Amino acid sequence: MARANRKTEAILAYLTQQEALERDPWIRDDLRISWITVLNASRGHSQPFVDASYRVLGIHPEKVWPAILARRKALLGPAGESHRTHKTPELPGLLLLKKPPKSVRSIPGRSSKTSTRK
Repeated sequence: MARANRKTEAILAYLTQQEALERDPWIRDDLRISWITVLNASRGHSQPFVDASYRVLGIHPEKVWPAILARRKALLGPAGESHRTHKTPELPGLLLLKKPPKSVRSIPGRSSKTSTRK
């Protein structure tokens, strides 16, 4: 058991380090989900990834992609279905816009409102 704990601690330390060094906020979110998943799995949670997804994104992992697509469509309107799409046989009509990263919203001292500067 002690060996498993050392491995878990090493994995968590690695993910913590990578998250601290990562500049891309979306990858930081993914690393945070990974960290929570490893921690939950080490504690015997029955659905560690689902718990981590709810904790970071507030949504079940199976609903993340449909929610991203719905948000894009709402933001871009009818033109959003063809605007900035990348069509491949594997992913037809994939929109290139990304989800808003949770790590960006959690920066202290930043307002979510737009600037009123003229």
